[in-house]
Amino acid sequence: MKLSYSQYRTFIQCPRLYNYQATKTPPPAKSSEYFTLYGKLIEAFFRKYTNIYTKQGLILDNESIKKILKNLWEYILESSYVDWSEPWVNETSDQIFEDIYNDTLLNIKKFDFWKDAKSEISFEVLLKKSQDILSCRMDFIWKKPDGTIEILDGKGTSKMDKNVDIEQLLFYALMYLLRNKRLPDKLGFLYYRYQMIKYIDFDMNVVMAFKDKLALVKKAIKETTIFEPIVGLSKQCKWCAYRFGCDAYSAKKDANAEKRGSAIKTEYTGNILDL
Repeated sequence: MKLSYSQYRTFIQCPRLYNYQATKTPPPAKSSEYFTLYGKLIEAFFRKYTNIYTKQGLILDNESIKKILKNLWEYILESSYVDWSEPWVNETSDQIFEDIYNDTLLNIKKFDFWKDAKSEISFEVLLKKSQDILSCRMDFIWKKPDGTIEILDGKGTSKMDKNVDIEQLLFYALMYLLRNKRLPDKLGFLYYRYQMIKYIDFDMNVVMAFKDKLALVKKAIKETTIFEPIVGLSKQCKWCAYRFGCDAYSAKKDANAEKRGSAIKTEYTGNILDL
């Protein structure tokens, strides 16, 4: 079997969704990609900036940066589904673009690792014992002049401490270890909106503990024949493209609605209340 980190995480969160994605089952309806637009554009720019422009020694002025972003933005808008009338849409396309443009300039000014880093690095590792394949795509591998290695994962979220997935970085550390016979020196999240890198604490014991958990999940995936959903009405369900056709999601919503309704129900006696 071939397993990426996103597949590992999806199986833990909802086996049914994992099965849909693994079998490439098309979703019954389009799901809004509004909240992914910021990340798509800023990541696309810094992929080109890191791998092409800095390696060619190009110095881009602000107008050149805006032009590059604009070309990328037009493609992203054309290839993404967004219903701009939906209630959670609180910024126009132009407003999002200006936010990204300003954050791009701030990140270029704040950090100088771009010229020493590589972006969007794809790894595949064949596990000899199981013949399974682990795959990943890392946002940045930064080989510093002193020879130390940092792996950074770019984040477009505005909720810096709420959506932290440390296991994602541990997966990358494990992949780097399997491929290079050594751990990276640092692992961190690059928060574009805040121009900040937050590093995590880890060592070989932490990575090996994650490796054991990964092995258990791989085993569970292979042994699972009925991929039951896990419903929590959380972020994973709220934005799932399959939610409206999911019986478990509908049942959970109905149960919650009934619970809320029963909490405010009062018995009507027919008397007029004196307010």
